[in-house]
Amino acid sequence: MESVKSLFREELIFMTDLQTQEEVFAYIGDTLLQKGLVKKGFTESILEREKNYPTGLDLNPVADDMPNVAIPHTETEYCNDKAVVFVKLDRNIPFRNMIEPDRELTVKYLFFIVNHEKNSQTNILSELIEFMTNREHMKKLESLKGKKEIYDFLTSAQ
Repeated sequence: MESVKSLFREELIFMTDLQTQEEVFAYIGDTLLQKGLVKKGFTESILEREKNYPTGLDLNPVADDMPNVAIPHTETEYCNDKAVVFVKLDRNIPFRNMIEPDRELTVKYLFFIVNHEKNSQTNILSELIEFMTNREHMKKLESLKGKKEIYDFLTSAQ
């Protein structure tokens, strides 16, 4: 099985001060479209999917001081390739909770899954969740400041 760490690309590590889910999704969607990684309609699809199937993950059960994450993704038909896009937000933004959709939580990190292969989505998702629920991994991620540092860590930590 292909490891998730091979799906990270240095040019797909972002640090941003965008303030809403919609702004982040539009920015990432436009960037991925320009790079040919996704098809037209990706941003709309990911926004719609987020409404119906929230992707916020509460990491409080892992440790009280852990930042929450989200794993936005959409159907394979909107993707041309496989990649994981990492976004570190300057300030937390609200997402609905994946486990309790009626509950909102604030998120600091986003791991967008871009995947054009139907049969590998679950594996990517489970590997990402395994990484995120490791307290040491998330503490280390919190300490990293630059894109290169983050990329090097994400591609070696798992």
